[in-house]
Amino acid sequence: MSILDLICPPAFAHTGIVPVTVSASVWWEWRLEWGLIFILAFVAVGYLRVVRQAATATEHAFSRVHAAKFYAGLLILYIAAASPIDRIGEEYLFSMHMVQHNLFMYICAKLLLSGIPDWAARYWYNASGILRRLYSLISHPLPACLAFNLVFTLWHIPFLYDWALQDRMVHNVEHLTMIGTALMLWLPLWSPLTERRLNYPMQMFYLIAIAIAQLPVFAYVTFSPEVLYPTYEMAPRLTLLTAAQDQQLGGVLMKINGMLVLFAAFISVAMQWYNSEQNQTDSQDARVPAQPAQAT
Repeated sequence: MSILDLICPPAFAHTGIVPVTVSASVWWEWRLEWGLIFILAFVAVGYLRVVRQAATATEHAFSRVHAAKFYAGLLILYIAAASPIDRIGEEYLFSMHMVQHNLFMYICAKLLLSGIPDWAARYWYNASGILRRLYSLISHPLPACLAFNLVFTLWHIPFLYDWALQDRMVHNVEHLTMIGTALMLWLPLWSPLTERRLNYPMQMFYLIAIAIAQLPVFAYVTFSPEVLYPTYEMAPRLTLLTAAQDQQLGGVLMKINGMLVLFAAFISVAMQWYNSEQNQTDSQDARVPAQPAQAT
C-alpha cells in the first residue's frame, strides 16, 4: 500500500455499477482513515508545541480548556470523515452529505478557533510581519466572506460535485477547502485576537451578509425541478425518500442549520454589545464623584 493510498483511499462506489441491495450495516460501518489520522496527529502535536512555546515566552499557564476545545474540533472532524456519515453521504444520500459539511463549516470551525488562547495568538501575531500580513488578509471580512461563498457555491455545481464523489483525492480537496474557508469566514467574529474582530454593529451586518450570500445555493438545490447529482439518482435508496426528496431535504438542512448558527451568533453579538454598553455606562457612573449631602 502506497502513501497515496493511505491519504486518498479509493471510494467505495461510483464505479458505474449500482448495487442492487444495500446492507443495513452501512449505517454503523466506520472506516479507519490512516491518512487523516496522521494529518490530525501532526496538527495536534503542532498545536501543542506552538501553544507551549507561546506560554513559555509570555509566562502564561498552558490552558487545558482551550486545548480540550481544539482537540474536540479535531475529533469531530475525524468523526465526520470516518463515520458512516461519510460513506452514506458519498454514496447514497445528499442530505447526509450536507450534515457532514455542516459539521465541518460550523462545529469544527468554532471549536478549532475557540481552542486557540488569545495570548498565544497575540504572541505569534506579533512575532512576524509575514504572519501579520497573512492574518490581515485572511481575516478581512470581504475576502473571507467571498472565499467561503465562492468555494461553497463552486462545489455544488453538478459536474464538480459528482467529480468529488467519484474521485477520493478531489473529495479530500473539497473538504479541505471548505474547512479552510470556513475558518476564514468566522475569523471576523470568532478570532482569538479579540481586538482584530469587527465591532459589534459590523459583526451583525456581516452575519446578515453571510445569510444573504448563501441563498442562491440553497434555492438552486432545494427548488431544482430535477435531481442535480447523478450519483444520488442512481444510488439504491436507504430511506423512503426519493432522490429528489432527499435533495430537497439536503437543501432545507443546509439552510436551516446555517440560519440557526447565524441566528445564534447574531443574538450572541447583540448580547455582547448590550453588555459592553452597560459596562461602559456603569464605569462612567463610578467615576462621577458623589455629591456631599447638604446640611439642613
